[in-house]
Amino acid sequence: MNKKNVYFSLVLVCPLIACGQPAIVNDCQKVKYGTFYYYPPKANDEFVIIRGKDLQTEIDSKTKDTFFWQLKWKNDCELNLKFIRKSGQISDDEKAFYNKHVSVVQISKVSKQYYVYKGGLDSIESINPLSDTIWFKPRIK
Repeated sequence: MNKKNVYFSLVLVCPLIACGQPAIVNDCQKVKYGTFYYYPPKANDEFVIIRGKDLQTEIDSKTKDTFFWQLKWKNDCELNLKFIRKSGQISDDEKAFYNKHVSVVQISKVSKQYYVYKGGLDSIESINPLSDTIWFKPRIK
C-alpha cells in the first residue's frame, strides 16, 4: 500500500470509527458525595442537599425544615431515596405517603457547574417524572 492510500484510509476511516464510538459516559462520581443546591422553578426557594455515603439531607434554606433520606445507589448514575424523617411537623397522611414510596433519581448529564436529573416516584417511568438541575455552587445573591 502506498503512502497516498494510507493517508486516504486514515482520513476516511478514522472519522467513521470515531463517529461510531459511544458517547462519553457522565462522570456521576462527581455527584455521589458533597453539597449541592436546588432552586425549584417558578419559586424563590433554595434547598441545600448534603449527600453522604448512605444519607441524603435536604434543607429548606428559608424554613430550615430538613428531610433525611436513606440513599442507595443502584448503579453509577441512578439512586433510590427512602424517607427516614423530617425535622418539622409532618401529618400522618404525609408520613404514610413518604413511607409507602421510594424516589428514584437518574443522573442524565454532569457538567462543571451542575448536573441534570430525572426523577420519579417508585420508577423513572412514573406518571409525572420530574426533570431539573442541581447546582454545585450556591446562586450569587
